[in-house]
Amino acid sequence: MSIRDEWIVLDTNIWIFGLRQTPEFPACATLLRNLDRLQIALPRQVLQELQANLGEGELRALFRLLHRLPALPNIDWQKASGETVAKYRRMGCKLGDAVICAHLEKLNIKTLVTENRDFLIELSGLPFRTIDANEAMEELKAASSQ
Repeated sequence: MSIRDEWIVLDTNIWIFGLRQTPEFPACATLLRNLDRLQIALPRQVLQELQANLGEGELRALFRLLHRLPALPNIDWQKASGETVAKYRRMGCKLGDAVICAHLEKLNIKTLVTENRDFLIELSGLPFRTIDANEAMEELKAASSQ
């Protein structure tokens, strides 16, 4: 299974680092330039975090980027289940991360692309896999060469 063949979620940090072209995370910007090759789901928590952390111009750039896609992302405005959030909190997730986990479970998302070390290193037993932007780009390249 490749990220080209499934719905995925890009964590808030991927969007922010990519839009800002943060030098320490160049793969995030590269990934955003390849969004047309992906099926993106945008859960409420990610949208709220983007709205809280991006400036007005950055938000406009985000929406321009999304509107250029051949297919609109699957935007989920529903609140995450409190019960499911509590389950992920018990597993060791911080509140915001637990909410994202609950969204992924509800949407049946199997891959989260993130630069969040809590997801990448410190948490285990999650019902989805976590990869960073470099790994996501490697999967895209491998899928293109098949």
